[in-house]
Order: sequence, then structure tokens, then C-alpha cells
Amino acid sequence: MDKKCIVIVILVLALIVLAGFTYYLYSGAAKCKTMATGLGTKLQECGAGVDQLKAGLNECMAGVKVYQDALTALKQVPDCAPYIPEM
Repeated sequence: MDKKCIVIVILVLALIVLAGFTYYLYSGAAKCKTMATGLGTKLQECGAGVDQLKAGLNECMAGVKVYQDALTALKQVPDCAPYIPEM
């Protein structure tokens, strides 16, 4: 074999190796993208859950306020006052 053939064989092998390495990197990037998309979806679901919890907590706090106001009003009634615990 002459030097031109050896150089061509080496170049072809280098191109094959580069193509394999490029495919390896691309497949890794595709897996990373899939994982990131899944994590983004989970994060959005978590955010929606937090919003629901906040709404539930706001309702609960409004209910507590109503009950506190009712207890305060009952403390004003002389017959009820001794039976209502202090907060």
C-alpha cells in the first residue's frame, strides 16, 4: 500500500470514530432532554398541588376566623362566658 491509501484509511476510520462519538453525544442529549421534560412536568404538577393547598389553607383560615368571631361573641353572653376556654 502506498502512503495515499494509508492516509485515506486513517481518515475514514477517524470519520467513523467521530460519527460514533457524535451519535453517543446526541443520544445522551436526547436522554437528558427527555428527563428534563419529565422533571418540568413533575414541577408543574407540584406547583399546582401547592396552589391547591394554599387555597385550602386560605379557606381553613377563613373558617377559623369565623369560629373565633363566634367564640368572641359568645364570651359577651354572661351565661356562656364561664364555659368558653381562654385562648
